Amino acid sequence: MRQHSARRNISGMSAVFSLSDLLKWCYMNRIKNIIHVLTMKINEDPKRQCHINVAMSIIVCLSAGVMLIMNLMRHAVLMTITSLVLVGGFAATGIMAGVLKKVKASSLLMALILTGVFTIFPISGGNEGFAVLWVLLIPLFSISLFGLKIGLGMNAYFIVLITALFYSPLNKHIVDLYTDNFMHRFPVLFLSDSVIAQFIALSSEFYYKLTRLQVYTDDMTGAYNRKYFIEMLDRAEMQKDDLCISVIDVNGLKETNDSLGHAAGDEMICSVPIFAREAFGKDVIVARTGGDEFAILTYGSKKEIEKKVENMKKHAAEHKGKLINNVFMSVGIACRSEYKDLTPEGLFQTADRFMYEDKAAYYKLKGHDRRHR
Repeated sequence: MRQHSARRNISGMSAVFSLSDLLKWCYMNRIKNIIHVLTMKINEDPKRQCHINVAMSIIVCLSAGVMLIMNLMRHAVLMTITSLVLVGGFAATGIMAGVLKKVKASSLLMALILTGVFTIFPISGGNEGFAVLWVLLIPLFSISLFGLKIGLGMNAYFIVLITALFYSPLNKHIVDLYTDNFMHRFPVLFLSDSVIAQFIALSSEFYYKLTRLQVYTDDMTGAYNRKYFIEMLDRAEMQKDDLCISVIDVNGLKETNDSLGHAAGDEMICSVPIFAREAFGKDVIVARTGGDEFAILTYGSKKEIEKKVENMKKHAAEHKGKLINNVFMSVGIACRSEYKDLTPEGLFQTADRFMYEDKAAYYKLKGHDRRHR
């Protein structure tokens, strides 16, 4: 009886540990997925950030203008200077974003101005200590205004600053500016504000990017969709001299669908992004532009791209899947180094034409009627 009981206990313990490991694995995967989505650059909308920066510049200019008048009336020299910096600085950032369209530079300048001015507030104890309360705004808008990296960086900086300034020996420099009660409680208030605000901001950012990811992703293959690809062609980085566009088409799809079923054909289509990432790297931009057609956006010399395309075809030919044993593809490549006068759309059309030439050569070699591909 004791042996049976011991066995049951050991079995139960194994089950508990297995469940614990499973839960840990699920949570780790969930965290990795959240981080992956948050750090993705999924065709950010520059107009959205431009509008945010202009609106923020106007709001800060107006509020800092009111502060400037009040500080002039009170003859508060330091606070008057900081108000002038805010008005002048944010007028400049508004012009940079709205007129010059320098959105990233505008965001960076905003972050530097606010970090500098808001660092002075708790150290100076301006406006009878009231100025330090402006620091509570940092966690509320830093991520949504400046993005993930700058926002988290600003928040981390102010957590360290406030903690060191109020709780470390550095507090001897500000002990005469605040009451003992405020000295002990304000860092707790700021930390609570920071945690709650950052959680809300990160949640909002996560679901915003997740929605954009769903809009721009092909459900079947996991690659980007045609909408994403077309929008990418209009972006500034598509004007680089080493841009290359490759167009891919799966060979023998109709024959596979007719002989092995559409599930096998779907496997052929879904495998293309896998081959592309194996050859070009996991961060390659590969989009499904049609039924069995894909496009790859890359940078480099034509020889480098041709070598990677050959590696991709090799991976495809050696593929051993559940329903199919190999995949053959036709690929066309067009690089700006050879077609300097072509737009990205023109490069895409040229690569598409080369792909059909490659496909015709493939079927001619196989001795197949091109119409029965």
